[in-house]
Amino acid sequence: MNKITYFPGCSAHGTSEEFDHTLKLVMKTLDVQMEEIPDWNCCGATSAHVMTENLAIALPMRNLVLAEKLENKTMGIACASCYSRMKVTKKHLDENPNLAKKINSTIIDEGEYHGTIDVKSMLQYCFEEIGLETIKSKVTKSLAGLKVACYYGCLLTRPKDVTHFDSPEYPMSMDLLMEALGAKAVDFDYKTECCGASFSISNTEVVESLSGKILEVAKESGAHVIVVACPLCQSNLDMRQPDIEKHTKTKINIPVMYFTQLMALAFGFPEKELKLPKHIVPVEEALKNIGKIEPEPEKIKKTKKAVEAESEVV
Repeated sequence: MNKITYFPGCSAHGTSEEFDHTLKLVMKTLDVQMEEIPDWNCCGATSAHVMTENLAIALPMRNLVLAEKLENKTMGIACASCYSRMKVTKKHLDENPNLAKKINSTIIDEGEYHGTIDVKSMLQYCFEEIGLETIKSKVTKSLAGLKVACYYGCLLTRPKDVTHFDSPEYPMSMDLLMEALGAKAVDFDYKTECCGASFSISNTEVVESLSGKILEVAKESGAHVIVVACPLCQSNLDMRQPDIEKHTKTKINIPVMYFTQLMALAFGFPEKELKLPKHIVPVEEALKNIGKIEPEPEKIKKTKKAVEAESEVV
């Protein structure tokens, strides 16, 4: 059994409970033991790093110090925002040892930072550490027939010199993971466009505009479902969807699911285990597409005579 240190983040026990719950189902199926950091604290999210640099570094640093004590190689993080704050902080601390000493001596009393633990998003962990072949081997219910638009958001692959994961402009890790489950990942040009993030509280019009475009493009792509790996992205695209429909006078009605929910479904867990009632836009109708395989378009066979005739015209 593999072991991983787990940082759930503040949303895991509330707004993104379905993410946390299905992630644990998936990791158990993949024979990965998740060891949650004891007495972890908020990463600071947007609030801390717009106030002071010391606070923005101290909050994630304390979690890194506590994580190192568990002596696992990797810390996996569910929330994309938490992942970004932790990963950026680790880069700053690793490159500036004096900064770590300064903050450690003034704010943190849990111990010293040594830089011994790697930080990965849970999507990255699934893709790099577990691997597509292992994931594919656990599938008991193929998702064939389901078309998905994989939305990564701003932070999972950016900035490249911090994340060192996938393409910052057109990532494919989640797409490949979904296809390992049997689903069809559609071409989707808005994979990494911003959904508006925390402006959902202070400037909802911005969020509705940005998220509205993402939803529009996903709908046009033919996707039945948008798949995400970030609680805030899921909230903006799902919860704001009725308001976006009202303002645009356009029916969108596309559910927004976590990649772990679809993994759990493919691994044989019943729909009642996915916490589907948590979603604002109902998911059940979209999932009925599973098993409905569309026939490939028939290829027109041209006779030798027809080919010769075309050549003469040219």
